[in-house]
Amino acid sequence: MNGSVAIPGLGILSLIRVPSTNDFANKLFYPPMYRYRFEHIPEISDEAMFSYLKTNLELTDDDLEQKLTLFSQELTDHLNKLGEIDWEGVGSFQNKNNEVVFVPFNNTTYLDEIKYEHVVRETYSHDVLTGDRVQTSEDLHAYFEEQKSNKIWDRWKLFSMVILVISIALIIVRVTFGNFSLLDARYDRVIPKQAGATYTLIKSF
Repeated sequence: MNGSVAIPGLGILSLIRVPSTNDFANKLFYPPMYRYRFEHIPEISDEAMFSYLKTNLELTDDDLEQKLTLFSQELTDHLNKLGEIDWEGVGSFQNKNNEVVFVPFNNTTYLDEIKYEHVVRETYSHDVLTGDRVQTSEDLHAYFEEQKSNKIWDRWKLFSMVILVISIALIIVRVTFGNFSLLDARYDRVIPKQAGATYTLIKSF
């Protein structure tokens, strides 16, 4: 049910799905595949399997425990004696240097890889569902370009309004507090005065 089985005396054998992969450099698309993973855990126990066997074989807990212990011992003895145990259609458990490994019989890749070509289009268009409307990709591209242009224009309008308000404020201040002249940078008019003589002219006879 969950892709794994606990084998008394040996361990857990799992079937793992490997997703499909894309080899972009070599232009190959590899299909999904399955790989076996074996964990050597001699004292493994599986409550779900125990319950299943108990129900289908109609055995008591003690009887089933004895049968599983006997089965585990027979597997271990057979593996130690012959060095290999075959599971028909699946693979073999092998004893290599006192380490139990699993070697699958069959290739777990059921589909061949697909070779493809890279296609780069200068112009392309396809339908895109936006909300309840179907638009082409060109329409969406034009829409986003228009939105971008509108944002830039709105910023310029805001900048222009700020400059205009500042200019009007400066004009009002100049008119209210002093002389208004585009060439005069001072608020108050400077009135020139005739300076009095600081010396006395003495005539000689």
